[in-house]
Amino acid sequence: MDVLRLIQMWNQVSIRVLDVRFKLAGVDGDLQQYRLPSSAFIFAFQGQGELWVDDEVWLCDRFYVLHAGKGSQLTVRSREGLNMYIVLYKATLPAAAPQELHRIIQETSPFLDSWGFPPGEPLAMLELLQTIRGGFLESDDGLTGLSVKGDFIRFVHVVLRERLFGAGELSLSEQVIRYLSRNYRKTISFEELARQLNYSQQYISRKCKEQTGLSPLDYVIRFRMEDAMALLAGTRATQQEIASHVGYPDLMYFNRMFKKYAGMTPGQYRKRNGQPVSDYARNRSQSSVVPSRSLGYPFYMSDIDYQFHREGSNKMTRATRSFYTVMLLCLTVMLTACGGAVNNGASAPNQAAASASPSAITQEAEAPAAAETKIVKTAFGDVEVPARPQRVAAISYLGTVLALDVQPVAAESFLMSSPYLEGMLDVVTDVGDSLEKLLELGPDLIITHNPQPEVVEKYQKIAPTVSVPYNQFASIQDEMLYFGDLLDRSEEAEKWNEEFEKEIANIREKVQQAVPEGKTLSIMQEYDGIVSLFGPKSGRGGRLMYEIMGLKPPVAVPDYMLKESYYEFSLEKLSEYMGDYLILTTESSLESLQADPVWGSLEPIRNNRVFLWTENQSWYRDPIAVKRQINELTDWIIEAASR
Repeated sequence: MDVLRLIQMWNQVSIRVLDVRFKLAGVDGDLQQYRLPSSAFIFAFQGQGELWVDDEVWLCDRFYVLHAGKGSQLTVRSREGLNMYIVLYKATLPAAAPQELHRIIQETSPFLDSWGFPPGEPLAMLELLQTIRGGFLESDDGLTGLSVKGDFIRFVHVVLRERLFGAGELSLSEQVIRYLSRNYRKTISFEELARQLNYSQQYISRKCKEQTGLSPLDYVIRFRMEDAMALLAGTRATQQEIASHVGYPDLMYFNRMFKKYAGMTPGQYRKRNGQPVSDYARNRSQSSVVPSRSLGYPFYMSDIDYQFHREGSNKMTRATRSFYTVMLLCLTVMLTACGGAVNNGASAPNQAAASASPSAITQEAEAPAAAETKIVKTAFGDVEVPARPQRVAAISYLGTVLALDVQPVAAESFLMSSPYLEGMLDVVTDVGDSLEKLLELGPDLIITHNPQPEVVEKYQKIAPTVSVPYNQFASIQDEMLYFGDLLDRSEEAEKWNEEFEKEIANIREKVQQAVPEGKTLSIMQEYDGIVSLFGPKSGRGGRLMYEIMGLKPPVAVPDYMLKESYYEFSLEKLSEYMGDYLILTTESSLESLQADPVWGSLEPIRNNRVFLWTENQSWYRDPIAVKRQINELTDWIIEAASR
């Protein structure tokens, strides 16, 4: 309804002030999921915060006036504490009022609308509200009630006058947060959102952070986690169903993100908070009215924080997709001027290219000008790369690059945290979630595993990019040969393979002699009541024990479960899929597992034929990690087989 019609309506209705309340939301108090018993004006002051009415948000910075209708759900979040007055009122249209107004109020009552703005005259409004509050607390002798009503009408007059002549549209941050609150379950393109709003991504992120303390990426995480909390507490949906619903197809990754956000696992949260509710959406914000801390994890807005590594998606966070629009324009000009060797035709995959395997790299020899480049066949088609790259950004495959005696200029945070690479990264820059850092380093080749065309296209605007999905290689030796060709280190790759094969031939013989014929090995991970089985393509010891050592999983394990990096299964199948020996990634101790009624009944646990390690030890499966892990696992299996 336009403001002039609203003013006309206010001139016709009779008003009754039902209550005037003072609230403090934030550090010392809260205000969440408050169902308004009547129409209300909310006046916030002395702080910053988010004012949510159902699924719409307004951002307060010092002062804000907000109107909401009866039945609306009000939630207030504040980092530092936010004072507010809530004036509950009832507006009734007399029977003698024009019929047109009766028709309007029946179809779209303006007293049920939600709207707000930062006032231009906040102190005048605050003074009126203090007077109204004081009068309402006094005993009503008739005159006091009349005074309260008169002051309230004067307050409404100031509000409507500002709305008519001074109030602007929604702020940029409000528009962004509202959009994210409606779309957080979907794949979100921050670049497209910035284009629609006609601002750069850098500016949008900065404004959101200034007003709320959270970036758009942080908001997506918060929306997803709070939705998950409500579903865990109020439904019997499985964790996989909940994870997929809120935007995380990978359950293991969802579990880790949830624990980082909530401080406990989804299973623990459900045990503590589970209760029947009629509408889980009403509880989506029940964790806290204080905004969650700003998460320091990198994400891609194209597919928020999901599957940075297919096998490692349960552990890794993603480098951000927040490529600033202005920066990209500058990059295009820079690369054109510098003759950047990017094959533009490779930015979008076609059906034929999608099935291509990175099995060969051929030298371009048709013209002298191409002598310093070569063509790489990838899942995204042919990509032209430097024949001898000098500044490699190993966003993925960091350990493989280092094993080839190539010192990359950049890598991402998680791979650099590998305990197996300590002392090898002195000159490698952690670009984290900053594409500006990556740009400043001037790489001439970027290596990633990312399978998304739009992500690869963005990297290509910085440097030629080769995307190789994980699990692409049949063996670690094939992986070394491929990257040896790519990085002009073929001789180093062949030498590494030769030495490795000699080393493992002796180890394999010892293991096969020690382990009795017919004995089997299971490789698993347990987390929050969920068990996953790992095959020969995975970390967690799978590549080592199955591919290299030649040990076998239990016969009962279906082949399809071993083809992927990992496969989740129910505890009912635990004993069926359990081998004579067990390598288990867990945070639990042997004593706690032996005391568990399910795990303690299993032969490897009961007789200590289990190798326990944490995810930080078991996740990495690059050539350097494999060499470090193999001796420890070999010593264990030989010793366990002798019992």
